[in-house]
Amino acid sequence: MSPHLLCNDYSRYFSPRQKVYLVNMSEERNSDIYESLSGVVTKSSVDSLELMITHGGHDSEAGKVTYKLTSEALGSGIQVLADLVGIVTGNNFQFRMHGTLELFQRRIVPRAELSAKMFQLRGSFPLAFFKKEWRRVMDHLRSNGVLPGLVLQETAINLSAGGIGITVDTNNRPTPLSMFFIELDDGLPVCTLAETVWEQHVEEGFRCGFRFIHILKSDQERINRCISDAIRKEGGTHLDYKRNWVLVDKMVAELRKPE
Repeated sequence: MSPHLLCNDYSRYFSPRQKVYLVNMSEERNSDIYESLSGVVTKSSVDSLELMITHGGHDSEAGKVTYKLTSEALGSGIQVLADLVGIVTGNNFQFRMHGTLELFQRRIVPRAELSAKMFQLRGSFPLAFFKKEWRRVMDHLRSNGVLPGLVLQETAINLSAGGIGITVDTNNRPTPLSMFFIELDDGLPVCTLAETVWEQHVEEGFRCGFRFIHILKSDQERINRCISDAIRKEGGTHLDYKRNWVLVDKMVAELRKPE
């Protein structure tokens, strides 16, 4: 099957309750930031799709934002561009899909078990609040070189360019969204927004997995280098995170264009 399909009926690739990841591909976006959401299919037709988004608060984006929709179908990864044309009941996004639907081989994102200083800011706040706080913290970091009054603690983490896994005690059960501050090297701490993907009760409390949804691309690269070093020290082989299409704001065709 060709990796690029000129599709006149996208509905065959999207079924009710199917998980979809959204990556901001708008021309007006800040190209230094990787920005993502997640949702599930509630309705699909020939060229339109409705997704129930995990985190609402995007009413101002309707008619202005283009996303890459990434999912799995027919045993392959799929991705297609879609314009956000409407938002109903707060978190139901209505899309108009267009262009080539791309198929790709799904890749596991390389991960490593590390010990690093970190801090997790939790709270049942909307995504808009966390984005505003993220901008405030980043401005403070650039101006002062230190975090604003936060104490990072040495923590055992499972880290990748796409997310983080940690164990928390029962009194610190995760909220849907949180902000992580992670020291990796001699540079500024990585600051990223994350959504809670899963949690599992363990003897120490809860083992939790988080997906990064708002992070500087340069920090993705720093994490990737850190993971690469850790894996190679153990004699393993490291695959670049950009081979996982959920983690990049590009289409396959863009990277295959001749110089």
